[in-house]
Amino acid sequence: MRRCILARSRAGRAACPLVLLAFLIGCGQGAGPTGAAAPPPIIKTAGGVEMVLIPAGEFDMGCSHGREDEAPVHRVRIAAFLMDRTEVTQEQFARLQISDPSHFKGPTNPVDMLSWGRAVEFCNERSRAEGLRPCYNLESGNGECDYEADGYRLPTEAEWEYACRAGSTKDYCFGGDPRTLGDYAWCKDNSSARTHPVGQRKPNPWGLYDMHGNVAEWCNDFYDKSYYKTSPAESPRGPADGVSCVLRGGAWSSTAPMLRSSFRVGEEPGSLDACLARDAVGFRCVRKAPAAVPATEPRASASGTDRSLTVAAPADGGGGGGGGDEKRAPTAFLYDDIFLQHMTGEGHPERAERLEAIVKRLKEKGLDKQLLGLKPAPAALEWLTTVHSADYVARVKKACDDAGDGIAYIDTRDVPVTAKSYDAALNAAGGVMVAIDAVVAGKARNAFCAVRPPGHHAMKDKAMGFCVFGNVAIAARYVQKKHNLQKVLIVDWDVHHGNGTQYASYDDPTILHFDTHRSPFYPGSGRADERGSGKGEGFKINVPLPGGSTDKDYKEAFETKLKPAALDFKPDFVLISAGFDAHEKDPLGGMKLTAAGYAELTRIVKQIADKCCQGRIVSVLEGGYSLEGLADSVEAHIRVLME
Repeated sequence: MRRCILARSRAGRAACPLVLLAFLIGCGQGAGPTGAAAPPPIIKTAGGVEMVLIPAGEFDMGCSHGREDEAPVHRVRIAAFLMDRTEVTQEQFARLQISDPSHFKGPTNPVDMLSWGRAVEFCNERSRAEGLRPCYNLESGNGECDYEADGYRLPTEAEWEYACRAGSTKDYCFGGDPRTLGDYAWCKDNSSARTHPVGQRKPNPWGLYDMHGNVAEWCNDFYDKSYYKTSPAESPRGPADGVSCVLRGGAWSSTAPMLRSSFRVGEEPGSLDACLARDAVGFRCVRKAPAAVPATEPRASASGTDRSLTVAAPADGGGGGGGGDEKRAPTAFLYDDIFLQHMTGEGHPERAERLEAIVKRLKEKGLDKQLLGLKPAPAALEWLTTVHSADYVARVKKACDDAGDGIAYIDTRDVPVTAKSYDAALNAAGGVMVAIDAVVAGKARNAFCAVRPPGHHAMKDKAMGFCVFGNVAIAARYVQKKHNLQKVLIVDWDVHHGNGTQYASYDDPTILHFDTHRSPFYPGSGRADERGSGKGEGFKINVPLPGGSTDKDYKEAFETKLKPAALDFKPDFVLISAGFDAHEKDPLGGMKLTAAGYAELTRIVKQIADKCCQGRIVSVLEGGYSLEGLADSVEAHIRVLME
């Protein structure tokens, strides 16, 4: 029957039914897996890929409270084996010069839209590249797997579940509560409807990443919903024949019940090459455990030692990226309660509750524990005066000092201040500098600054549009003068034009300012023909958009106008004026952006930074006045920064 599967996987199918996934929670069976108590070692292959040496042991396979095909729960013994620490990536496909079928492109993204047949072909090519004996007989067309060969193959579903559980008897590798699933998995709730680079969620206790979510993973077995009734206890390898093959782990599109360790589905293995477009299906490889593994690269090998493998480290189950990369610095989050003390009065849209909504959301989702917390410091006058006059700074201080217990106004009625507003504004501008220092020093790979008052409307000598000091405009000068990074890209996606930022560098070719905004709208500037002056002409890119513009409209502007200009400019640092008032729920904006749309814009900017300046991004909060829309959008934005 395997011969038919291989033929079908290459030819494709005309009709492509989706797999129907059930919504059931709860396993909680009794005896758990046996095996090594200490974390198993990580092994690096000759191809540079990290694998975990999964210990031999026993476990209860299946679920007593799951779907019919997960029963009965049965005790299974598993021999030791090696398993890829992450799903196979597109970079690994390219390395073997194999065409990549993936929908969601990215070198460290998992391969997706992959048939079973393409997966086993990769296993054989990877084996040959490392001088190993391939497991699959593809030349004759029967596709039988030689489990005694030392090459790569797909895991049996028993091996997969054993490795996924990593000692857990609950629904997930981390326990039974799905509320923390987002820490370990890219799923429907947090994926923004796409795959993500491997190894960015928490690993399971055995050091394996993305066992829940991202892409569902092919197993070697045929699928039979009644197989557990007759499954052998010793290293089961599935039915002798069948039409469908097993998929495990759930995907970016899956809900919590589908991501359980015991959840299994069957899929016709060739249909993915046709119209099913399952950009949620990939795989990882396993191979036979060697007799011995050298602790360091051997000069002379003892008998039975596999020279194609070296011990890299114990699998400690900690955070950080997978796939053989060094642990990357975290995304930073800058915040302090000082920003809540800028009081704007009852009914004002730019209010302290905005930051409280952001902080609450990050805590609810557990993201706060994954971010590097930063605290601000007040900006010195020397930095404020790179954008503002000293007289203006003094006037702001006096207005706040004179406010007493009430509310005063600076220049216009839309910039109310109180006694603590000056301190908050100093720390908003200075906090962005703290974040820049952390990114340049490598302590953070990028950062989001939850600060207020906002800044992109503040002019040299005038407050306007809720803004006091030009946080991002000042930050650009700080990057240039303090860190000698001369070319700065500023991306402003606030629904209002960043007039203060624009005029702070209107004749300067070292700052590329890209600004999407609703037009006609406040503050009345930002026409497409406002392109800079003198040497700075062409370095101001304004993209006015009509009210009601959507995710598609914004993405087109970023892809067609920002991306080519930015890649040509080659910035040394990227700053984002991150206003979220173009969200569809915002009471002021009148636009139709969604949280997923903001995630896509973030991803485009991140691609630019990754290509041009080692990923250096500091994002700074501007507008956004729907508390729900703001929290949704900031969460989506930060999740992409964390990828």
